Amino acid sequence: MIRWKSRDAGLLSLSFLLAVGLVWIKGQERIDRRTLNGIPISLENLPDNLVLPDNWVTPTTVVTVQGPRNTIDLIRQSQSGFYVDMSKVALTEGETPASVILTGEMFLTNMVDENDRSRISVVEESIVPRQLSFYLIPWDIAAPQPSYENLEAGANQLAVPLLRIEKKVQVTVPLQGDPPGVLQLNRVKIDPPEITVTGPRLAVDKIKSVSTPLLDLEFISLDNPLYLMPLPDLELEFGVRPVEKSIRGVTVTLILTKKGT
Repeated sequence: MIRWKSRDAGLLSLSFLLAVGLVWIKGQERIDRRTLNGIPISLENLPDNLVLPDNWVTPTTVVTVQGPRNTIDLIRQSQSGFYVDMSKVALTEGETPASVILTGEMFLTNMVDENDRSRISVVEESIVPRQLSFYLIPWDIAAPQPSYENLEAGANQLAVPLLRIEKKVQVTVPLQGDPPGVLQLNRVKIDPPEITVTGPRLAVDKIKSVSTPLLDLEFISLDNPLYLMPLPDLELEFGVRPVEKSIRGVTVTLILTKKGT
């Protein structure tokens, strides 16, 4: 009888341990919530002609995540963040900013296992601030960076200034030859005399002026002193582009006078 009692006691102890282990495992798999503070918001694929201000501090937000406790324990707050793909944001210049709502799809953590990541979800209504308002601000690089302190942001919003790199460059028209007959060239009017270009900072720094094709005065028409001269492909030649996309050329007006006057 004693032998049977020892065996029963062993089985009882084993059952108890298994039950405790099962309770512990179930506790780890229980859906839990955790609030993460100071989660940075990063911008990806920012257009090459846009920059954040030099003194800009990366904004942060608060978010609550939920999932099995053992999976949530894997999340490292310092290695988590929201990532906004700026290539998908339609930016426009003006008083109305482009808005983006932070979603769970934008939230990335240090977890590399797909199964672990799939067990975690973001409580989207917990994100504060949740909306980003992007303001496009022209920045002529010949001047200091413009101020952005007065940008408006509503409740649960964050105003983000994006500086558009740009510069005004002179348009030149190379000439050769002399006007036919008794006329001579007095001066040349170019409309517009300069254009504003934008692009990567290095490319905008390098460009000094834009030249049209050569205009040969020997073959001009005396009855029509106006000429439409095309601009070169700025993207191909200089790596920049006009801010006003509709600009493809300039109007050249030749001011002619009689020789000897």
